Amino acid sequence: MKKKAIWITGASSGIGKSLTLKFADSGFNVIGSARRKELIEQNSKIHAVKNDVSNFNDVAEIYNKLKEEFEIDCLINNAGVTAFKSFVDTSIDEINRIVNINLLGAIYTTKVVLPEMIKRNKGTIINILSVAANTIFTNSTVYSASKAGLEMFAKVLREEVRDSNIRIINIFPGATATEIWPETALQKFSSKMMQPEKLSDLIYQIYQSDFSLSPEEITIRPIGGDL
Repeated sequence: MKKKAIWITGASSGIGKSLTLKFADSGFNVIGSARRKELIEQNSKIHAVKNDVSNFNDVAEIYNKLKEEFEIDCLINNAGVTAFKSFVDTSIDEINRIVNINLLGAIYTTKVVLPEMIKRNKGTIINILSVAANTIFTNSTVYSASKAGLEMFAKVLREEVRDSNIRIINIFPGATATEIWPETALQKFSSKMMQPEKLSDLIYQIYQSDFSLSPEEITIRPIGGDL
């Protein structure tokens, strides 16, 4: 018998790290993947994997190994990067990195897990997006484009897999105190930001909701709104 597991990308820091610990502490087997495997906490419930989601061959190879032992009941696409620069000042390398990780990375991981979910006629895919997908923030052009692209990908996919009993859930967090922000911004605004642990608690509750319900698009902001 394969072990049911939650696969969380970007598990080495921020929201991904908090989600990994939340699910593991709640008794779930968790596969935490990240480029910095050494930063992922490991215990009997957490299986840490080094993985670059922007490389499809790497994603496919990792999944082929994982599925020998695990049945991926839920995929949480969390891996993400940004550059807080105007578009003019954003380099081509930075553009490629943001799009390849934020958008293509989520598409790649979804591509490998979806056939087995369809075969089982059950599964959940949670995408950690951002309010930047549908709210204008300057110095976030490429990041916003990558998140908006993932939003539409997920919406169309949701309709394609409805008959397969698969939930596609998009989470749109507002400002959250994670390492994605420059240190100066954290020092100035962290008291107004959401804490990743609190956000993870809520996402966990959403995942645990009755499977006959499909919470599809959920925006979560700090009580004080956007920064």
